Order: sequence, then structure tokens, then C-alpha cells
Amino acid sequence: MILFKMDVNDLDTHPEMLNACLRELHHIDVALVAHGTLPDQTKCENDVGVLLDTFATNAVSTIMLLSVIANHLEIQCSGTLAVISSVAGDRGRQSNYVYGAAKAAVSTFCEGLRARLYKVGVHVVTIKPGFVSTPMTAGLDLPKKLTVSPERAGQAIRRAIERKMNVVYVPGFWWWIMLIIRSMPHDILKRTRL
Repeated sequence: MILFKMDVNDLDTHPEMLNACLRELHHIDVALVAHGTLPDQTKCENDVGVLLDTFATNAVSTIMLLSVIANHLEIQCSGTLAVISSVAGDRGRQSNYVYGAAKAAVSTFCEGLRARLYKVGVHVVTIKPGFVSTPMTAGLDLPKKLTVSPERAGQAIRRAIERKMNVVYVPGFWWWIMLIIRSMPHDILKRTRL
């Protein structure tokens, strides 16, 4: 087992991490990029520093890490690159639009990356979880019927990687929920508390 500790916002450490992995593994079959923070939207609105930190952690560092790994997989001509995005990136909603904008950037980046790497036999999976009971969501008043355990989310992610899915909602019922939210007219959406 390889352990490499880093601050994802220290972008210079990303190539170091990849090189450390390659020294031990020599080949990457699957890379899962799964980091982020869930900010307080009100703090983001009132403090540009918090907003920029949130975007740096949830978008910039993720995109940089994806780029470093993708460039290696492109040379390798094989492998799967999976990334945790979020259902929050599907639509800008007043309750978490800073976090959502960061995740939308990741999802859009992955769409282009998927098309680029497909030509060389590398697959990119975008994972869009809904509510998962983790330390990140601890303390939030989440609807129990819409919240899943980390184990259930992990099983869905593993299946998506094995099946080489392009985009997966975790759990799957979030596809339907987000279809409704994506279809909502702007005049209605701006009046909701979503």
C-alpha cells in the first residue's frame, strides 16, 4: 500500500504524488479522484476569500489532478479515470451555487476529457452523488429517504467503473430528481428554496 499525504490545493505536489504511485505500481488501471469540501453558502456570499478557497478546492485542484493523471493515462493508452463531482453541478440553485458551480466545472471538464481520451483507450467516469452520509454531510438536516450510506455509494461507484459508464448518479434515483430540477423553468427555480 502506498500512502502519499498532500494538500490538494498545493498544485505542485500533484506530479510528485503521481510519480510516487508510479514508482510503486508502474501502471495505473483505475484512478479515483475523490476530494472536496461542502462550504457554507452564506459565508461564500459574504467573504470572497471563502468563495475562492471553495472554488480552488472543489474545482481547480480537482481539474489539475485530473490533468496530471490524464496525461499519464494518455501515454499509457489504457486505464480508467473516475472523479467525484456532484448532483449540485447540474443546476445553479440558491442553496449551494458556489459549490455547484465548482462541481459543474469539474463535470464539464470531464466531458471534454472523456472525448479526448476515448481515442487512446482511456475511459473517464463522472460520478454525481446526491446525499451520502459522510463526515462532510454530518450535521445537515438531510432527508433520510434520499440519503445513502458510504458503502452503498461505493458499490454504485465500483459498478460504474467496471461497466465503463460515462456519467453515473449515486444512487440512481438522483438522475430522475435532477431531471426534474434541470427541466424547471428559471422563473420557477428562482422562487424555490432548493
